[in-house]
Amino acid sequence: MKVPPTGLHEGDKFSQEDIEELFETGFGYQITGINPRTDDSGQKYVLLFAKEDGPYDDSVQSGRFTYIGEGLTGDQTEKSPGNANLLQAATETVPIFFFYKGTGDRKWRYQGVVDVEDYDYVERGGRMVYEFEMRYVDHRDHGNVTSPGLYLIPISSDWVDHFTQTVSTPVDTTEYGQLPAELTGIDNVRIWGATTTDSAKKQNALDQLHTGDYLLFYHDGEFIAGGRIGRVVTGSSAGEALWGEPLSQYVFTVTQYTSAVRPISEIWSALGYSGREVVQGFTRVADKRVTSLRAGKQSLRQVLFTCDTEENLSREELDHERQAIKEQAHSAPQLLEDVEYTKSERVARDRAFSEAVKTAYENRCAVCGAKRKSPAGNPEVEAAHIYPRSEGGRDDIRNGIALCKLHHWAFDTGWFTITDEHEIFVLDAHDLDGYEEFSKYHGEQLKLPDTEEERPHEVYLKASRDYYGFDIDE
Repeated sequence: MKVPPTGLHEGDKFSQEDIEELFETGFGYQITGINPRTDDSGQKYVLLFAKEDGPYDDSVQSGRFTYIGEGLTGDQTEKSPGNANLLQAATETVPIFFFYKGTGDRKWRYQGVVDVEDYDYVERGGRMVYEFEMRYVDHRDHGNVTSPGLYLIPISSDWVDHFTQTVSTPVDTTEYGQLPAELTGIDNVRIWGATTTDSAKKQNALDQLHTGDYLLFYHDGEFIAGGRIGRVVTGSSAGEALWGEPLSQYVFTVTQYTSAVRPISEIWSALGYSGREVVQGFTRVADKRVTSLRAGKQSLRQVLFTCDTEENLSREELDHERQAIKEQAHSAPQLLEDVEYTKSERVARDRAFSEAVKTAYENRCAVCGAKRKSPAGNPEVEAAHIYPRSEGGRDDIRNGIALCKLHHWAFDTGWFTITDEHEIFVLDAHDLDGYEEFSKYHGEQLKLPDTEEERPHEVYLKASRDYYGFDIDE
């Protein structure tokens, strides 16, 4: 059998047995989501399945859609076969045959061939998951993996205020009249546009505007922001209502907005441009240049943007800091940080430290043992620094302790400290409200991780006592 097999037609419905016979494969008890296979000629391919009640967006049956990766519990990993093959398909030729089953349907409907346009590693419900951005392709072109487009958009000095009002600051479209139906009734949305033109090159770029394409906004010698195209509408009413400019007839919403964009010098070099680093007009970057950006299976987001929020945190940045925190627990403790982090690294470092501490304590408060969760399943417990980070305290797991919100506040405000033997020492303040609540833990042992390397170290404990003014020998 060589893919695609004969007898596979879009819209046809197949039972599990039909699909197994068609592709000469087996699924065991039942079909699951991502199924990597290899045919008898050595061609890799993927059988991809989605159900209506699965974690997918509304457009899963056409156009572009998001597919959640493999792994139902804990953080998803690139080592699982399904995720590994979809990651490979992001940059290499791997045919993906997509099947869909609606609620109540007994058979799978073959939807067609899809490509992995891009991917991200994000937090959902307290765990990290892969979000693969898929795109339907014509069955004759299933081997040609495409990338989202990339647009460079200059913001002139005359339009900086407009950019601030509708892009860097989200708008409430209910406050505007005469907007197209696609933009009405939406609050907290970012919107930008482009004017009509006599330039054939610009017009061609405008005609290719598509949901999911990447944007880099340029002003005064630098890229100042970025994001992705959401909805695209044409016509004069939106531009006139938003900016008093009816010639802005190509209007689009901006999703995944960030001001954390890599320097223009880095992007210019990565795109293979030479000469002066300036964006002189609305530009669609050539597809071959965009494809070259994604060497090493990187997503375009990782290449174009740094990280200023957890939303924009890349898997590679987080994994790097996780590993760094894990490794430093095996070396001599150092009270203060000796590394100056970039904004991107700082966000990743904070996240990695928090995850490491909470995992070590199994999401349980070290003082009271509480292990509360929100209705969505997110733990209440927080990762506290023993010697404060505000004083330069290091992001070392041995300088961390998991505490519920109440005892985190109590520790940070000096209600209690911790001895070198990991006993709780409560401030002697009988006349203050709250003393009775905290004093019951005086002399109690902390509820600690099993591993010595994850427990509070005396270097940080002593520095913390000195900082808060505790003299436990009195």
